[in-house]
Amino acid sequence: MVFNPLGPGLDWAWDFVAMIISIIAVMLVVLINGAIQKSGKLSSDVTRKIVHIFAAPVFLLTWYLYSGGIFSRYIAMIVPILFVLLFVGIGSGKVKNEAFVASMSRSGDPGELLKGTLYYAIMIVLVTLLWFYIPANPMAFVILGCLAGGDGLADVIGRKYGGERKFGIAGAEKTVAGSIGMFIGSFLFSYILIAIFSLELVAFDLVALFLPILVISLVATIVEAISPPNLDNWIVPIVVIVMVVLFIYLVPAWWPFSFLTI
Repeated sequence: MVFNPLGPGLDWAWDFVAMIISIIAVMLVVLINGAIQKSGKLSSDVTRKIVHIFAAPVFLLTWYLYSGGIFSRYIAMIVPILFVLLFVGIGSGKVKNEAFVASMSRSGDPGELLKGTLYYAIMIVLVTLLWFYIPANPMAFVILGCLAGGDGLADVIGRKYGGERKFGIAGAEKTVAGSIGMFIGSFLFSYILIAIFSLELVAFDLVALFLPILVISLVATIVEAISPPNLDNWIVPIVVIVMVVLFIYLVPAWWPFSFLTI
């Protein structure tokens, strides 16, 4: 995005403004969700997944505010890095933040933030560094669309509609309903995020990207269904990356973008 109200030569300064707005936006997701959980209207299982579902997409949407300059990705990357540091601080007991613990842990134990929540934030750091969408590349939207929307909805829908019939390996408890949620969430979140940014980047051809995103979502769903517990935040992004590499070498028309943007 070439969005710089401060004028030529000050793109880096505007990017810091965008970074502050991004921090506020993601913090609002967490704090509002924490208030909902504290009210007792939703269980901790649901509220922690609401953060999982919406934190990354909200962060991605704030990319629209950045200037697209040479430093944009690195300044944007500060946002998830700060959350990584915060999660480490809370999880280790050095920082107290009840809203974060209430929103992101099942049991109320701050130490839980050192597991899946921390991995989620680290993944956002890596995705921002390697696949910031300028130059034109939709990789970040597919990775975080599957990780946030897909994996998040899989848990919520699986718990509500999955019933008693579960399957999985190494103690994982998956359901057919959860896998359907994974597939629908992965596709919709990935495709909608790309659609939003296609308003700016004509290289994001929604018709051409429909089938590859569908295939990626399906494969990510299958692999997530047979994955061990607590590894989703790593396995899902790896699946997306592997699929994109296969497209680049085997079906280049499905992925006419470079692998990395750095």
